[in-house]
Formats: sequence, structure tokens, C-alpha cells
Amino acid sequence: MSNVHKKAMEAVLQAAELDIVGTLQEREITDRNSEDGDEAVLDVAILHAYRIFVRICEEQGIPADADLFAELADDLAEELAGEEAGDDME
Repeated sequence: MSNVHKKAMEAVLQAAELDIVGTLQEREITDRNSEDGDEAVLDVAILHAYRIFVRICEEQGIPADADLFAELADDLAEELAGEEAGDDME
């Protein structure tokens, strides 16, 4: 990963951290490691991924399609889960 990519990733993670803190406060979640805390983190991660998807589409002149995003995210999740299951079998 190039330095530019590393810096961009750090900026995204910092923004997500701020959003996570805000989401936990809004939902009045005090235990960050609870199931509700996990769900809040996941919600923020998905929202940030969608925002990035929209920005990339805009930059490329492609309409941002929420259904396409959901489909691609689902496909990727299934693929990664399959890879993890394969790693567990080794």
C-alpha cells in the first residue's frame, strides 16, 4: 500500500472513530464491547463504505446505485466468509 493510500485510510478510520463515538452516544450505549456496541460499529462501517462507493461513482461519472452496493457487499461478504471457512479447515 502506498503512502497516499495509508494516509487516506488513516483519515477514513479517524472519521469513522468520531462517528462511532457519536453513534454510541446517540444510542446511549455505554458498553462499546456489547452486542449493541458491535452493531453500532458495523453500522458506521457500512455507512462509510457506502459514502466511499458513492464518491467513487461520482468521480467516475457512474450513477451510484444503492442496490448494486448492497449486492456487491453481500457477494464480498460471502466470498470472505468462504475464505475464512477454508482457512479453518486447514
